[in-house]
Amino acid sequence: MSHRRTFRLFLATLSALVLSAPMIGQPAAGHAGSLLIYPLVDSQPATATLINLTNTNTDTTRCLGSTERGSIRAHYIYFGSTQADIDAGTATWREFDRIETLTPGDTLSVLASDHNPEGEVGYLMVQALDPISGDLIDFDHLIGSAYVANSNLDIMWSYLPYAFLGNPNNSVLATTACGNGILGSFQALFDGDMYDTFPDVLFVDSFFEENPGTFDSRLVLLSAVDANFDSEIFFLFFNNDEDAFSRTLRFNCWMSSSLLDITGTAGNLNGDPDEFQVETGWARIDGSRILTGTGFPVSDPDGPPLLGVFMQAIRSDFTAGHQLQFSGSQANAELP
Repeated sequence: MSHRRTFRLFLATLSALVLSAPMIGQPAAGHAGSLLIYPLVDSQPATATLINLTNTNTDTTRCLGSTERGSIRAHYIYFGSTQADIDAGTATWREFDRIETLTPGDTLSVLASDHNPEGEVGYLMVQALDPISGDLIDFDHLIGSAYVANSNLDIMWSYLPYAFLGNPNNSVLATTACGNGILGSFQALFDGDMYDTFPDVLFVDSFFEENPGTFDSRLVLLSAVDANFDSEIFFLFFNNDEDAFSRTLRFNCWMSSSLLDITGTAGNLNGDPDEFQVETGWARIDGSRILTGTGFPVSDPDGPPLLGVFMQAIRSDFTAGHQLQFSGSQANAELP
């Protein structure tokens, strides 16, 4: 084999590795992790969310007694309220926990309404725990998905959760009897050491100009800020003619809204009508400030850390959802 061909193969292999590997310090789309966050769990009447979780570790060798090396306890933490209370501004955010055991190669699907009978809407975090000690562990083998359906389980759309690597900096950790690194207590810190950091800025890459019943949307955001504080969000909406329109919005913990309810601009983009059959736009979403309940800002240079999901519907013909794309990182986020 010539040196030139060998070099070309080396470059191709290197490019494939760079493209396939997640950026250290950020959550990854479609990648296994030690902690998963599902930004939307909807169990309102006539609606269902099917939460899927899979353990891709298939190691069945014994590490202690009858315990298999690839086994974990999955700690589900639901955080939610009722839509009526959220709309009224009187939401009481409740935390509900479940522990499930996943053996090597195991997969589990649950209806959120059965798994968490206390909340209608909100988000879910799933952590990998050691099956013996219950410690949070570095176990980058969890993958999952969420299916949003009607009450008859007719799937309407789906999305992938955000996957966070445990111990992303590969520091030396104390280990469990089964050889997994111990990350610490039940408090999840997204600081780049315990888990990947949260993104800094989120994006809706594209949306159609809204026309209710024809082109509809749903934007869901969660904030990793204590429920005693509010999050102020700065939006920049762009049409397909590069015109920008700003909007500021304030919410507590979690929100779900159409783009049209956030800004009328989403229904009147006033861009280039000849570029496509309908006008399109995109949005930039940045956590601006953390506020007390009375509106006083809290000193925090990065603002509230955010994650989100976006859904686009076209009549009854097409509905699709996905996690929001992002850039940058924030190292000050933590969740219960």
